[in-house]
Amino acid sequence: MKRNVIALALCTVLAISVVGCSSNNTENKNIASDNSKIAIEDTDILSGTWSEDYSRDEVKSLFDKALASVESTAKGYSLEYEVTENEIKEENGESTNDTYVYLDIPEAERLESMYFGFKQYGSDLASGKLEMKMGYNLDRKTILEGQKFEFENLSLAAFSQAFTGNYERDYTELDKQIYDIIKNGTGDEIQTIENNLDGLKETITITDDFLFYKLESRVYNFK
Repeated sequence: MKRNVIALALCTVLAISVVGCSSNNTENKNIASDNSKIAIEDTDILSGTWSEDYSRDEVKSLFDKALASVESTAKGYSLEYEVTENEIKEENGESTNDTYVYLDIPEAERLESMYFGFKQYGSDLASGKLEMKMGYNLDRKTILEGQKFEFENLSLAAFSQAFTGNYERDYTELDKQIYDIIKNGTGDEIQTIENNLDGLKETITITDDFLFYKLESRVYNFK
């Protein structure tokens, strides 16, 4: 149940209804309906390059560069993906223009789904943000037997790096934090790790067999 709640965050918060995630039972649909009522919240403005005041054109340029890297990474893993441009829909009573790349792989012990997009809010597109979300199925038994977790060896890290452009990150502390959660967690609780990646907010949410990864910019005001 905990895993389904996290997985549904990937489906519902992103407002991707036509390309569904693998969870599709009735209970999940009810949760999705509830989650869709959550209001859009501004991401904390953290210190770093990504938190500077950028114009729409500057953010679009950053997105286009990162999108090319994300697509290249997906091709490198031989993953099929979809690119959607300027999808207009209403989200919590506000018009949203979303351009994004999305992939969905409902298989165990690997990246389950990934979204990376540039969302612009309002009929006048007065604000917007960059956001990446990924779901990953954890093999808890193998991780505990190996007595370590190596985030840098997963496709999660490759896609994250494609967004940030930082390929020199030291994952030592993150690996330890994730392994300690997997080792000491009861499986009934959801635990979260947060980091500041040069102004991007990284949030890693873990339950017994599922890891939900989110990397997002602040909401940029274009007026």
